[in-house]
Order: sequence, then structure tokens, then C-alpha cells
Amino acid sequence: MIKWILLMLLLATTKNSCAQVESGTLPLKLKHAEPLYMDLIRDLGAHKGEKEINIGLSYGMNGRYKEMGGFAEFEFAVANRWGMEVETDFSFYKGNHSDPLANVPSNRIEGLKWANQYTFLVSEDWQTSMAFAFIHEFRFHSFYSIRHRHQLMKGVSENPILIIARRWGKHVHSLLYTGPEWMFSSSKGDNYIGYQLHTSIHYVWDGGYFLGIECNQEKNVAGWHSVLHPQLKLALNDAVSVGLVIGVPLRNTTERAGFMTRLILEL
Repeated sequence: MIKWILLMLLLATTKNSCAQVESGTLPLKLKHAEPLYMDLIRDLGAHKGEKEINIGLSYGMNGRYKEMGGFAEFEFAVANRWGMEVETDFSFYKGNHSDPLANVPSNRIEGLKWANQYTFLVSEDWQTSMAFAFIHEFRFHSFYSIRHRHQLMKGVSENPILIIARRWGKHVHSLLYTGPEWMFSSSKGDNYIGYQLHTSIHYVWDGGYFLGIECNQEKNVAGWHSVLHPQLKLALNDAVSVGLVIGVPLRNTTERAGFMTRLILEL
């Protein structure tokens, strides 16, 4: 794997320079299936001026409570192959009637993310794109803590990412999204170094439809947590798509299957 990455980096200095054939033409962009759960900051190889809005809702069940979540994202390409994203997420919780004394998390706006992504390799011969990304997130306290402690900020997290995507023929697309995550908080117990490893494979049809699966793995202070996300993307027209995702935890925990939907608007 490491040798393959180094080889692709070497090719970037030669193949990538040939992607822009003539002065004034747009650089090469390969169309890759973008995962619906852990989506990208912007399309790989995005062209300057491309913009997109994503709005999503999720529902999950735990042995102790139910969770309703949501998010809003604005993605835009400030230059060829350089994309940015602003995102905010929220979570609301409700305890189960069968266990009224259960410890239920407090409702909250999770935070505000600012992310950058640069596609440094687009290889037509290899049908491969590679990018580096960096996510900076301001994490907020729950509404309860804000009211009683009069503090908004819980901490910040930093997440550098390597992204490698490849097309295997016309219909099969794969993607790797991986990197460490540092969490910094005023509370020493909340400081940690985690890791993310997300892989996906999709079968893509003409017209923007695809069917696929993500394997999302994250390591934190509690250890590794893995969830499978089977998913389907439906293109309603050239500018509007809908994604449907099911979450299936791989370990026998209190977490149960969940559901997420994503509305994608190309501007």
C-alpha cells in the first residue's frame, strides 16, 4: 500500500502536469462516487466555482435513548482542485420510557467545521485521484452546559486526511479516507488522539445513481468503533440528488441500526 502511494506521488509530478492540455482549458476531473455518510469536502479534482449544499437528517436508537440528528453543509471550490466546506451538526436525545432513570446525553449543536481539500493527483491512465484534506472543528457544549456554566466552547479538533479514489472500469468505484484526529479541550480528560479509517465501494449507473457500502471505523479513548453503511443515491435531476443510508453497528453494543438521508443540491 505504501509503495503504491509513493508511486502515485511520483507520477503526480509528471502525469498531473499534462492534465491541462491547452491554456484556458479546465484541468482533468475524474468522476468518483462520493460516499454518503462520510462525504468529501468537495469533489476530487473540483473546478473553480463549483458549489454544493447538503442537508441531512438521521435517526438512531440506543439501549438507553433515541437520537435525532441533522447537519447542513456548504461546499465550494475556490480554485481548480481546491475545495472548502463549512458544516454544522446538531443532536437531540430522548430517553426510553422503559428506563426513565437512564443517563441521556443533553441536546446540543455539535460544533462548527471549517475544512480544506486539495486534489494533488488526477491520473487518467490509472483512473485515480488523490487528495489531502484538513478539518478544523470548534466543538460546543450542550445547551444545558451553556445555560448553567455560561460556556460555549468545549474544545477544538484537528483532522488531517488522505483520500485515494479509483475507478475500476466504468461502474465500480472505490475510495479510502483516513487520518488521525486530535481533540483539545479545557478538560484534561477529554484530550485524546484518535484515528479514522473509512473505506467504500460503489456500483455506479449512468445518470448519477449508485448503490454501495461504506465501512466506517473510528478509534477513540474507548477503542475502535465500526459501522457498516449500505447506501443508495438517487438523482432527481441534474442538480438535485437524494441519498439514503442505513447504519449497522458491527459490535454487539447498545447501539442499534440507524437511518440517515441526505439532500444534495448542486448550485
